[in-house]
Amino acid sequence: MSILNAAFLFDLETNMRTITENTYTTLMQNQWWRKVAREMPSNSKKERIIWLLETGFLQYGTEGQVQFVDMATQMQELENKYVNGSGLKMLRSQLEDLDGGGVDAANAWSRTMGALAANFPQQEVAALILSNPTCYDGLAFFHANASGTSGHPYDPTNGSPGSARFANLFTGTAGSNNPGALPIGGVTIDVAQANLNKAIAYIASIPQPNGKNPRKLKPTKLFVPPALYYPALLATRSNMIAMGAASGGGGADVTASPTGTLEVVKVEEFSAALGGSDTDYYIGCEDISGQLGAFVFVNREAFNITYHGPMTDAQLAGKREFEWLPHGRSVVGPGHPYLFYQVKAT
Repeated sequence: MSILNAAFLFDLETNMRTITENTYTTLMQNQWWRKVAREMPSNSKKERIIWLLETGFLQYGTEGQVQFVDMATQMQELENKYVNGSGLKMLRSQLEDLDGGGVDAANAWSRTMGALAANFPQQEVAALILSNPTCYDGLAFFHANASGTSGHPYDPTNGSPGSARFANLFTGTAGSNNPGALPIGGVTIDVAQANLNKAIAYIASIPQPNGKNPRKLKPTKLFVPPALYYPALLATRSNMIAMGAASGGGGADVTASPTGTLEVVKVEEFSAALGGSDTDYYIGCEDISGQLGAFVFVNREAFNITYHGPMTDAQLAGKREFEWLPHGRSVVGPGHPYLFYQVKAT
């Protein structure tokens, strides 16, 4: 007698759901992408995201005289994409024959789908960062501003001419418009700390779009590939360090260093083996605005699997194969470039 009846299929799919959900829940607890991107629910095929920019100001003047400014916004349109994955197709015989391993195969596939679903937003956010996408001001997200006229404008709504621009890509020779390359690997700890402090100081100098007030950016996260994880920990968690000859030698108490406020986040997706770099790292910031963030994950339709659902024995009698299909709809996009910085070693 065949074991494939309505009760068997119901129990099988219930177990598959449980395995997928448990795997998903477990892996979601250690995801780094939420530290740099905000999740945004979606109700349509396309989403128009409005990014607010703080352009207001206060200053002394004559009584009754008020200067009005328009609410500065930047809009970006993102179109949700279908998420397609590898489905599972099993013949009736694979489920009927206990020695065919059909149940084990279904359970293994469910576990894999749960893991892939949990990692998918992180996979896409990492890919977007490494691709250096175009952001709302029409420039590549990471821009060096080497000349003082090529970086992101403080206020992208009016173009911010001349030096009213900032860099969020630190590379090359240091200058007045860019702190330059700031390696933390392959250098002594004091040099690594000094380099991180230079990056933090530059970020603190970036004003609001009005050019009058500090943006109050707070560097909070240091995203590093595995190769830089240990150097990053030494540079951010050490209290007493040996000073190199160039720094005067001896030892120093660095307990109060600003680098101690950085949370080190190891990102496997940024390694050279996966298309990134073993020497580049990223600094993530928070600001007082509470806006969407450096990147956004728009979730139109949460990841799901199409199951057969409850069926009668009569309905099952004519089925020769069974399919389980994963699907969803979402998209990732860039946000505020002043909240995320790429730092190169050269």
